[in-house]
Amino acid sequence: MQGTVHIFDFLDQDLADLPSGLCPVFGTDRFLKRLAIEKLTAAFAGDDDDFSPQKFEGAETAWADVNDELATRSLFGGTGPKLIIVDQADTFVTANRERLEDVATDGCNGLLVILVDKWAANTRLYKAANKAGCQIKCSEPLQGRSKRRDDKAVGQWLTGRAEAQYGYQLPAAGSQMIIDLTDCNFGQMDQELQKLALYADKSGKVTQATIKQAVGGWRTRTMWEALDAAIDGDANTALTLLDQLIRGGEYPLALFGQLAWSLRRYGQATEIVYQQMRAGQKPRLGKAIQEAGFKNWNGELENSERRLKQLGSQRAGQILDWIREADLQLKRSHSKEDRGRLVLEKLIVRMSSQLASTTT
Repeated sequence: MQGTVHIFDFLDQDLADLPSGLCPVFGTDRFLKRLAIEKLTAAFAGDDDDFSPQKFEGAETAWADVNDELATRSLFGGTGPKLIIVDQADTFVTANRERLEDVATDGCNGLLVILVDKWAANTRLYKAANKAGCQIKCSEPLQGRSKRRDDKAVGQWLTGRAEAQYGYQLPAAGSQMIIDLTDCNFGQMDQELQKLALYADKSGKVTQATIKQAVGGWRTRTMWEALDAAIDGDANTALTLLDQLIRGGEYPLALFGQLAWSLRRYGQATEIVYQQMRAGQKPRLGKAIQEAGFKNWNGELENSERRLKQLGSQRAGQILDWIREADLQLKRSHSKEDRGRLVLEKLIVRMSSQLASTTT
C-alpha cells in the first residue's frame, strides 16, 4: 500500500504486506478514522490475541517518548513490527515536522500513525509521506475534482457495510434516504444501519418505508433525548419530548423500536457485568459497555457508562424484562395508538422514577 487513498478504498484493500514508516490518517471524521485504525490494528495483530498498538495523545506527547517506541522492539507481545498511534496529532506535527519527514523517508520499526484534522498537500511532509508510505483520507468522498459530495460512493459504502457488518440488504434508494436524514454523519449513519438490522425481514431485506419510519432525523434525536432524560431521572422532560413526537405523527410501535434498540444495550451491558461477577471476576463496566455495542466515538462510551451507573443495578437489571413486556403489550392488548402511548409513558416513568426514589 502506497500513496494517498480514501478510507473507502483502504477498507477494501488486502493488507497482507504490512505498511511501514509514516501513515497520516487525516480528515475531520472521527468515525472513519476509527475504522482505519481498526483495520490497521487487525492487520498488525494477525493471530496474536494479545496484540495492542502503542497509543499517545498528541497534545501531551513529547517526541522522545515516540522516538523510544520507534527505536525499540516490544518487551511484551512478540517480535513483530510495532503499530504506534498518535491521536489528535496536529500540534504534535507542528512541533516535530522535520523529524516526521525523516521517519517518512527513512522508515522505522513498524508503522507510525498520526491522526490529524488538517493535512496540507503543498508541504514537504505530505509529499514525503505520499511518496514513501501511505496516507488515508477520512472524509466524505467528492465527485472528481469538485467539492460536491459523492452520494453514490457513500451509498455503495452503506449498502456494503449493511450486508458485511450487519447481515441485511439495504436498497440503494434507502441508502440515499439515510444520507439525507443524517446529513451524511458517518457515525450516525452507522448507528442507523445497526438499528435497521432489527427491522430486516426473514430474507434479510428492509424496505424504503421501514427506513423512512425508523430513521427519523430530528425525531430520532428527540427520542434519544427523551431516553437520556428518563435515565437522568427527569420524567417530565422525557414525557414532554414523547408527546412532541406523537403529536408530530410518530406511531408508538415505531418509537418503541428506537427506544428498545438503545435500552437493550444497557440491559445487555448489565448482563455482561453479572456474568463477570458469577465467574468470580471484578466487574469491568467499561468492557461490558463496549461488548454490549456502544461505540468509542463522540463520547458515547463515557456517557453510556455514566448513565448505566445512574440507572443502578435495580433498574438496569429489569430493563430487558420491561422491554419484553412493552413489546408484547404493543403487539397485543395495547396495539391501538392511544393505548400504545400509555405503554411508552409507563416505560419512561419506570426508567426515571426509581432514581428519584433512591435519591430522596
